[in-house]
Amino acid sequence: MGDYILHTENGVCRMERMEKIPCKDCGALILPVTAENTGGICMACKQGIRADIEKSRAYYASLREYDPVQELWKSLVKKSSNEPNLSTLTPEERLYFSVCLLEGEVYNGGFDQYFSNSSGRYYKDAISGLSEIGAYNSLEIAQKASDVFFGKSLPPEDRAERWDIMKKARRWSFLPAKREALIDELDKAFYEDPDNLLDLLTAYAEAHNLTRPFEKKS
Repeated sequence: MGDYILHTENGVCRMERMEKIPCKDCGALILPVTAENTGGICMACKQGIRADIEKSRAYYASLREYDPVQELWKSLVKKSSNEPNLSTLTPEERLYFSVCLLEGEVYNGGFDQYFSNSSGRYYKDAISGLSEIGAYNSLEIAQKASDVFFGKSLPPEDRAERWDIMKKARRWSFLPAKREALIDELDKAFYEDPDNLLDLLTAYAEAHNLTRPFEKKS
């Protein structure tokens, strides 16, 4: 079942459906707008790094049957589903969750997907988290991406508002090809993982005892 959003244009209100579709190459779910821009593949496949991502994930998964980090993530996803405002999360959990969400969404569909999706509401927490864990290169890239889509204003938390701003930016752009090239450049820069986000996130989780509740008792 896809997501629906109320959109107003020329004084007429209508419901628009946003249903993700699978990447032609790897099957990861992406937004239709992403598929339209990439020929039906996710940004990771477009940039040729999907194999590296999957290889890395398989490696870490093979290190242990039970992964406290993965269990932490599942717990945070469940909490966020029950309470989208993240009011039940600690400040540390909130920052960790927001950065992980940013990383996952951008890897799957680029910054366009991140800001188009519900994940974009957590942008402010995500950039705070990137700063907190010391991922300054990724922070700079994310801020530049936000500037492309929203100017110097922060992305609205409301999804409908973000959609309208992003659609208008595409429609009113005087140099659409240059704009898309810049977005692709920022996506690629983020994919190159200049800060080794996985290591920084793991260290942050351990330093703040986020994984402790999920560690098996010996």
